Amino acid sequence: MEIRLRRARKEDIDDFVKVYRSAYKGMKKYWYRRDKIIRWYFRWLLKRDPEGVFVAELGGKIIGFIACDSKWENLFEEKLGEIHELVVMNEYKGKGIGSLLLKRGEEYLKAKGCSVIELWVGKKNPARKFYEKFGYEEEGENEDWIRMVKRC
Repeated sequence: MEIRLRRARKEDIDDFVKVYRSAYKGMKKYWYRRDKIIRWYFRWLLKRDPEGVFVAELGGKIIGFIACDSKWENLFEEKLGEIHELVVMNEYKGKGIGSLLLKRGEEYLKAKGCSVIELWVGKKNPARKFYEKFGYEEEGENEDWIRMVKRC
């Protein structure tokens, strides 16, 4: 299985909707439900940091995305990078795709000078354990969400 990582393009919007819906299946509390909103979200991610959104492809098929933001404004840290989204199609979870995307996102944010990387994950989202394996620690919460942070 040869996975190719590349920067996302505007034309990837339909694939983003498919991957997003697949990844959040069974976790409706944490996702956007309408395609129109998911499309808006993808355009917003690209606008925030066009160089920080990456896709994972297998045989030309997009199976995952990570959206990083090296320009995130914050009150917590001096130079903070944000991971807004990391999604992998359900049938490809557990095969290392998320790990590849996360490593690529971290490399990107570090290259942009970020000394801290944060993300927010749903309290009941099993991905919390995944992020802990990569050195992310819980540093706060907000209603249904946990703030996880990794210092570089």
